[in-house]
Formats: sequence, structure tokens, C-alpha cells
Amino acid sequence: MEKIRRNRADTTQRIVNALEDVLAEQGLEGARINQIAEKAGISKVLIYRYFGGLDGLMEYYVRMGRMFPHFTPAMLDQIRPIHQDDLAKVWYRQAIQMFRYMRTSKAAREVLKANVVENDPTADVISKAQDDELQRLVNQLSFIEGPDSQAISAVMLGALSYLTIQAQNNHTMVGIDLRSEQGWQRIEGAVKLIYLALNKMAIDTQSVKLSAQAKAQPASQW
Repeated sequence: MEKIRRNRADTTQRIVNALEDVLAEQGLEGARINQIAEKAGISKVLIYRYFGGLDGLMEYYVRMGRMFPHFTPAMLDQIRPIHQDDLAKVWYRQAIQMFRYMRTSKAAREVLKANVVENDPTADVISKAQDDELQRLVNQLSFIEGPDSQAISAVMLGALSYLTIQAQNNHTMVGIDLRSEQGWQRIEGAVKLIYLALNKMAIDTQSVKLSAQAKAQPASQW
């Protein structure tokens, strides 16, 4: 039984690696089961058996923790802010780190593009999985009572998602070159400044209170 589990885990990893290669080479629109199976060196029947098809494989990739981190209760305790004015650091550090990964992974950027694709069933599955993961992450990292952290995160993470997609399309935004490291240093500086300002405003108006405990939620069972 243990050998079967190891074999399945190894095959799953080969499939995921092949998916990333195909996404990087062909883009989201060009990803096909046959190509993924060929690159992984397996029968496509295994992809259907393990994931049910391309949609299930894409959903697994989104939920596996590579794009959106999974925090255990112990990890949440480690990053939990001690003081109210530490909250901004948790938020901007996690947002910046998450989108740095997406900018370095062409496969992740291709998956991110599903959020702006219309009338495509696979893109809808991917987009829904991404939104579920972001909701989970925001709930885990709220640590507060009072402000609408969900709406704040929708604005900030939505903006970073759009800018990351624009960077992949070799576009600029308000004259900032999103293809350059200098441009992204400016964006990251702005993200940090916004979160710090929001944190200060919430403290000054006494509208923020650290919750009694971290909102730990189980990671995806994929």
C-alpha cells in the first residue's frame, strides 16, 4: 500500500511538472491532456483517473499550495501580530511574496489569466478555485475584528492580479514599466505604503481590534 501511495505521489508530481511546462510553452489556451500526458511520459488515462480531466487537474494545481500558501495553525501562530501596528506587515509581506512567485512562474501567470477569460468553462473552474483560495487565505490572515478585510483584500489583490497579467502582456501602467524589476519595486513600495496607511488610520479611529485567535482553517484536501 505504501508503495502504491508513493507511486501515485510521484506520478502526480510528474503530471504537475508537465502541466507547468505546457502552460509555459503553450499558454492557458493551448494546454491539452494529450500534450501534458506526453510530456509527463504517461498514459492520458492516468490524468483522467487521478483528476477527472483537464478541469480537475487545473483545479488541483491552483489548490495545491504553490500559488497560494497554506498555513498550518502553528505557522499562523508564528506570524500572528502581537501589536495592532504589526498587522500591516503581515498583509503586505504576504501579498508581495505571493505575487513575486507569480511573476517568476510563467505557468502561474497563465493560470492567473483565467480570471479575465470569458465564456470558457475551464477558465471558470480555475477562476472559482483561485477565488476560493484567496478567501481562505484572507480569512486566515485577518487577525482582526472591525475593518472589512475582505473588501480591502479584494481591492489590493485584485489590483496586483491585474498588474501581473498586464506585465505578462508587456504593458505599462500609468507609465510604470511592469516588465522591469524597478517598476515592480515601485509597485511593491506602494502596496506597503497603502497597507501601513490603512493600519494607522484604523488604529487612530479605534476601528481595529486584534481577534482573540487566528482564524485557522484547514488547507485544501486535494
